[in-house]
Amino acid sequence: MHWIPQSWSHLHILVSVFPSVGLVFTLGFYVTAVITNNDGMRRICLFLFAILGLLAIPTYVSGDRSIVQVSQHPGFSEAALNSHYGWGLAAVAAIVLTGLVAIYELFQSQRAGWAKGQALNVVLVVSIITLVIMVLTDDYGFEINHHELTNPPRLVPGTSAPQMWSHVHMVLNHFPTVGFVIALAVFVAALAMNNDVMKRSSLTLFVICGALVIPTYVTGTGSMWALTQPPMEGISKAVINAHRDIALLALFGLAFTGGTAWVELWRSRNLGRFSGTSQLLILIFAVITLGILAETGHRGGQINHPEIHVAGDVLPTDPNAFWTPWIELKINNVIWFVPWQTVHFFGYCLIFGTALVIVLRVVGFWKSMPFSAVHQILPLGFLGVMMNVFTGMLMMLADSYRYIVQNTTFAPKMALIPIGVMAILYFSLSDRIWQVKAGEDAPASAKAVAYLVLLAWTGVIMGGRLLPYL
Repeated sequence: MHWIPQSWSHLHILVSVFPSVGLVFTLGFYVTAVITNNDGMRRICLFLFAILGLLAIPTYVSGDRSIVQVSQHPGFSEAALNSHYGWGLAAVAAIVLTGLVAIYELFQSQRAGWAKGQALNVVLVVSIITLVIMVLTDDYGFEINHHELTNPPRLVPGTSAPQMWSHVHMVLNHFPTVGFVIALAVFVAALAMNNDVMKRSSLTLFVICGALVIPTYVTGTGSMWALTQPPMEGISKAVINAHRDIALLALFGLAFTGGTAWVELWRSRNLGRFSGTSQLLILIFAVITLGILAETGHRGGQINHPEIHVAGDVLPTDPNAFWTPWIELKINNVIWFVPWQTVHFFGYCLIFGTALVIVLRVVGFWKSMPFSAVHQILPLGFLGVMMNVFTGMLMMLADSYRYIVQNTTFAPKMALIPIGVMAILYFSLSDRIWQVKAGEDAPASAKAVAYLVLLAWTGVIMGGRLLPYL
């Protein structure tokens, strides 16, 4: 069972990502609760801060024991271990303090109602300081195992990928996974409490995780080329392919869950209520996806963490014995590639056409229509996004080496996609834009988001169109 730690190092890898990345998402929920003045959600956030504080105990203990274990293995830098340990102590103290402040505020709220102003600011300030310390701690932790980040560059222009792909992937991959766990926890609490603000917030986080998985998957493919072209000692292409197989399923699982969550956000905005059937479907998708993410993380950890291997582990040795390479070969055939490319182009037409209509109404055109009428066409853009996520990832598999190593517009395109997806969320979440009636101007904030949406999707289409030429 990959959920059951096999060693102190294994336990440390499992729990250490939750305090830092979990703090990012909990902060987001907490700010939302403060803005909307939602007491139920504030209590849940303070409870999550306390849980993250408690996680400092197994994080510290497992990290301390891990240092003893890994220091006995050759190849681990004592200086890197000491730097990570020193910052780790500061991070543990900071997250414990955050948890204690949250617990105090939680009890105070039960006795005398919610304290305003200063008390809320203390929670925010302490958690933000803690987050900064944890970022530094995690960065020093990366250097312990991932020697490719500190070794002299092996980059041969035009033939190998820079190690920046590996670094970005290590940072990014924790956000869809840990964020998904936080989103699922808040969603279950929202269902139990029947709290609409919490439902909307957790559904939004599902969508954000679905958007973040796109650059995460792409940077993972870039990491493969950075680690294997030319080959790096101790890195197995077969183990990487085993990780890629399940990562593709995780991509589809997060996309389905995030897509279903977006549909429910759009539907609830139109009807003013949530659907019990849709919520159940989202919950089922989320639980299945969580299991896939656990397996994905485990296989990813086997690539560069020999200290978590146990005697019973049987690692793959044949890099061609997986279905991801098989998909690459199949789609690279023009008979398969052309239909996918045609669907992909049609998806962009849906996306850009929908975005353009929304943007034009927001900036002042077609003012005879209320925004609620324009909001009805958003599912067309959603359909285009879903079409392009699946076709785009499969097309990338057909020639990932050229896209990632030899092309200059692919990386910016992948960076702009989640920005465009998350920006469009505003139009289903904002009460102010929803209340714009016929003949009325949209608020300035909506116009700023509209320009961001237009620029992001224009950049995505330009980046894709220039792929054959740059």
